[in-house]
Amino acid sequence: MRRPLLPVAAPGLICALLFAFTLSWNEFVYALTFTTAAGQKTITVGVTNDLIRGDIHYWGSLMAGQCWAPSPSSSSTSSSSTTTSRASPPGR
Repeated sequence: MRRPLLPVAAPGLICALLFAFTLSWNEFVYALTFTTAAGQKTITVGVTNDLIRGDIHYWGSLMAGQCWAPSPSSSSTSSSSTTTSRASPPGR
């Protein structure tokens, strides 16, 4: 099953990867370009913009901030999945 499936799926996977990268890059560039106040910036732009001073990178704070960036989306996904699993009756 894997032998014929992987060559056929490879162009679609590459296209999805490029599309996801382009969307995430555009989100970063638009947020960097159109927001000036620190309170209006997204997490990824705010962490990158506020923790890099010329050639000095505060790596510990940068890595901690980037770990927190996906937390709102992952927490909303996990909370909705637990609500759905509780709603189903046991034994089904």
